[in-house]
Order: sequence, then C-alpha cells, then structure tokens
Amino acid sequence: MPACITFPSPYSGLIGAVLPAAEEGYTQMKTVPDPSRNMDERSWWDFWNRSYRTKDNNDAVSSELFERAAAVVNEITQTDGGRVLEVACGAGGLSRLLAYSTYHGLDLSPAAVEIACEKAKDLGQLRGASRPRYEAADFHVWPLQPDPFDVVVCVDAIVCFRDQRLAMRKMAQCLRPEGRLLLTAINSFVYNRIRRTPTTRLQNGPVSHWLSRRELHELVKSAGFTIERMWTIMPRGNRGILRVINSHKLNHAFGPRCAAFLQRLKERVGLGQYHVIIARKQAR
Repeated sequence: MPACITFPSPYSGLIGAVLPAAEEGYTQMKTVPDPSRNMDERSWWDFWNRSYRTKDNNDAVSSELFERAAAVVNEITQTDGGRVLEVACGAGGLSRLLAYSTYHGLDLSPAAVEIACEKAKDLGQLRGASRPRYEAADFHVWPLQPDPFDVVVCVDAIVCFRDQRLAMRKMAQCLRPEGRLLLTAINSFVYNRIRRTPTTRLQNGPVSHWLSRRELHELVKSAGFTIERMWTIMPRGNRGILRVINSHKLNHAFGPRCAAFLQRLKERVGLGQYHVIIARKQAR
C-alpha cells in the first residue's frame, strides 16, 4: 500500500491542462465556477484536482503530455537507474505510466495526494518495483533524502514555484552525480494563442512567473545542469498566425505522412505547447 504522508504547505500543480477544453474539438467538461481568485495556493490546487483529476484520461492535452513525458522517463530509467522523484506529481496521472524501481511523488495538494493514493491501490505492483509513495509537502522546504535519486521529473509546474531558482537547485541536490532531469513547461507564445471556450473555467492558477525559452534554459543551467536536449511538443494554437500554421485542412492536405512531418517540424522550431528539457547533473 502506498505511503501517504501529509504536511500542509503552500505550493504546486499542473498548468497546461487548466483549461482542458481550451481548443475547439476537445471533449467538453462541465462548467466549474471560478472561485480561484479568493483562494490560497493549496486550496486552489485542492479545488482544481477535485474538479479535474479524479479520473485518468480526463482531457486530451494532459493525457498526451503524460504519455510523451512517460516515454522519455522510461527510456532513461531503462539505462540510468530507476529511482524516480516527481516534483508536483498532482493526482499521480504520470506516475501510473512510469517504469521505475522506486517512485516518490510530491505535491502541495493533500487532495491530489489522496486521489493518487486511492488510485495506486487498484494498480498491480510493477515487477522489481516498490509501491509508489506520494507525499503532500512544499518542495521549497522539503528535507533532502539520504539516498539520491536517479531521475527527477517536473511536468508543467515550474512556473508556479515561488522561488524558481531555489526549486531548480533543490532538484539538482536531490539527484546523484550524472542523474537526469526531465522538465516540461508551458510555451507561453503558444499558450496565449489558444482560443478559450465561452464558458467560464479555471484560469491560470497561482503562476509565479511565466518563463521564456531563454529564461528556462538559463534557469536549468544555473542549477548545475548540462542540457542534453531541449525541444517542444504538441503543436497547438488557433489564434493569429498559429490559426494558419495549425489549420487542419492545410496540415492534412497531402495525407497523414505529410501531417506527421509537419507536426515534427513545428515541434523542432518551437511551436509546441510545451517546452521539454532533458538535462544531466554535472559530476563533482
């Protein structure tokens, strides 16, 4: 049975899926009044997770993000060790797709951790792996563990940290020398060009600072990481120039192979909704 430890504190969560029906064609979800502007961080993320994360595959955007992030992490754990720390794990949606020897997930939201623990009860245990452990804690003040991790994962949450530099340094401290970091963050150029649905939905949450590509690159390097690869995934956007670039008619005019090529091209040139970084902690 997963270990569930709750330490009340103020931070974390997922941003890119805050508007799960943000683009036309996405599955519509029930309208939720937005009381978020009157909440502290923990209460906001508790409310958000209870609203949107009680079920897996709740929306196309987060499902694809988790699947693609999991593919990267699982490739790393096959060769570089399987001790995984996920910072801002939410309700554990990504963790249920990972291959690991040990998994420790942290999130501010006790509601998210409660959901993750309940879902973990229904999963079979991976061969050679311990049960996943989820903990409600503020990563800013979370004590370092005696045994370092092989991989640290932070998906769609870095923009929420009150002190982003501190958080990034701490991710490095949690890793063994030569350990790997997988970090994803919203590409604000694309995110700001997604047409919202007319119904009122939860907005951006407690964002501390949106990071440009240059700022994200500098933030990771400043913590002692060597960036091995940086790219974008999941081209989105239907306003301005992105309305033309992402036109379904244009992208599929010459068949599925051409559409797949154009998607890869857009990801390489930075038109995906998410930045993705794989970085390695420098050896001492």
